[in-house]
Amino acid sequence: MTTTSGKRKKEIDKFKLQLQRSIRQMRQEMGLSQRELAAKMTSKVDQSTVSNWESGKTEMTSAQLLDLFLIFGKDMVSMYFGFVTKNDADSSEDEHDEEH
Repeated sequence: MTTTSGKRKKEIDKFKLQLQRSIRQMRQEMGLSQRELAAKMTSKVDQSTVSNWESGKTEMTSAQLLDLFLIFGKDMVSMYFGFVTKNDADSSEDEHDEEH
């Protein structure tokens, strides 16, 4: 599967947006404030860092991302592949729509 850099950037941006929404949703499902989530992290972060992740102002490291998924008890691989599979289906629909 060969894609242009513009298409890859679009996919990356969509994934980052989905990740931001997921962090907020999982945090709220656990009944945690941003401050409480920050306190659970193994790396030293504060409430404003969590807020910035959720709003997309800053990006987290891969270690911080893994830590979040461990805190939330979520499988990062299945979430990623769920995202990829959904986007592949969306792309197929878009291509189908363009043909008609």
